[in-house]
Amino acid sequence: MNSLRLLIHLALGLCLSASAAAAALYPLQQRDQWQFEDPAAWEWQGNADETTLLLRKPSQYKPKFRRPFNLAWFGGAEWDSFTLTCEARLDAFNKGNNDLCVAFGGVGDSEFYYAHLGEKADGVHLQLHVVNKADRKAITTTRAETLPWKPGTWHPIKLVRDAASGSIKVWFEGALVLEASDKTFAKGRIGLGSFDDLGAFRNVVVTPGTAAVAEAVSMRIEVVAGGGTKMENAPAAECKVSQPFGIAFDPQDNMFICEETHRLLRVDAMTGVLTVVTGARSKNAPLGDNGPSRDACFIAPHNLVADAEGNLFIADTYHYAVRRVDAKTGIVTTFAGNGGKELSGDGGPATSAGLDGIACLCFNHDFTRLYLGGFSKVIRVVDMKTGLITTVSGIGGSRAMAVDSKGRLFTAAGLGVRMLGTDGKVVSLSDPAATPPLKGVKHLWADHDDNILIADAGNHLIRKFIVSERRLITLAGDGAKGAGGVPGPALQAQLGEPHGVVTHPRTGDIYIADSRNHRVLRIRQKP
Repeated sequence: MNSLRLLIHLALGLCLSASAAAAALYPLQQRDQWQFEDPAAWEWQGNADETTLLLRKPSQYKPKFRRPFNLAWFGGAEWDSFTLTCEARLDAFNKGNNDLCVAFGGVGDSEFYYAHLGEKADGVHLQLHVVNKADRKAITTTRAETLPWKPGTWHPIKLVRDAASGSIKVWFEGALVLEASDKTFAKGRIGLGSFDDLGAFRNVVVTPGTAAVAEAVSMRIEVVAGGGTKMENAPAAECKVSQPFGIAFDPQDNMFICEETHRLLRVDAMTGVLTVVTGARSKNAPLGDNGPSRDACFIAPHNLVADAEGNLFIADTYHYAVRRVDAKTGIVTTFAGNGGKELSGDGGPATSAGLDGIACLCFNHDFTRLYLGGFSKVIRVVDMKTGLITTVSGIGGSRAMAVDSKGRLFTAAGLGVRMLGTDGKVVSLSDPAATPPLKGVKHLWADHDDNILIADAGNHLIRKFIVSERRLITLAGDGAKGAGGVPGPALQAQLGEPHGVVTHPRTGDIYIADSRNHRVLRIRQKP
């Protein structure tokens, strides 16, 4: 962290509560604010970003009740709801079940919570505990069986606490390993330490997040399409959906789904009944241009969008084209692409341009520009009035992109997103504290608040990048590939490589193309 950023965080004040804080705090860089139960057992190493808190020998501290013997407390702040991320390293495996601990909600030396990050689960280890003027008490509701501790290896840890609901969740190496719900302590200090094992902590970041954490914890997820056996003309949740990739809504709230297996589907907003707009056909079948959509042929369409009149635009990925379905007539035409796998035609009609594997489409807020992203190194844009196509300058290509209400273009880039502002400047945005880092992003979407929803397929998660805070949070998924937990809390659901995420234009509900589970899911924004 550079000196200016450090000064900003220091200026927040050292008696800051989470409800009032506006930015993350980096506690290890404020050494004078730490209080050690056994100062002789601890040692500081490194400076600035390299600051490390080392537990170098067993503690001689004797607590009143059964609880970790060796804790270091950060006395400069108290948090109610927060996200804590850090890296932890075990240096000496000497007691059979090796562990380190993260404490929080600290009111006194006998009043706090702690996550006992043990190597193997038993009655004590790999548990969430509360210490309330008595011996520790396990409060864990769900947990993993083991943690993959390795001697001398740094492991990423994340702990999320929501005081309003009582929810506590802990991740280790990106996997959700501990959960509990308890409201004994509303807020308090954080601490780091162990019982009798030796290790170290670094990159400790505490970010207040009452609103964001509470939102994520309270969200529930349900199936709205797929999982059934019927082909069509039945409620969508009773019908078969196969590898959905993209979702779109027309002005009448009807939902359209494109499948990698070549079909387009429609779910009626009033009845919830699913019908087939275009059935799967052989890759060598005629395009079906200038005919009804029912007879058209698409090859692995990856995405689709609707304009203000309800006309559909489909990324017909391996026809190297964008196809259009007229809302009134149902007639299919080619909107962009000459069928060649190439990059050509800038400055001319979109229908004469060569496109290369289009995988994402997005309109700007007033539907005057349609952006085309895919597997090439560029993003193209079509002027909807003139039909002319050009290449967007200043930002590289991406199969995942979105445009917010301000006209800013976002693309997936490495561990975060890249933003092309209306001033033509490109800014890289990321959250270095996010766990796990983004992996295999397939789709982006700008929500009603101009935050970016992310289909994090490689991690089987749906994430949200809060642009104003430069913060990445998880909205759905527990990080394990699977189909369990639906319906239920969104953070406890299992997903299978989601390739699409959008919000309903009127309700703001989040819809997810849960691709490998062959279903479409919904997270309601209001009960």
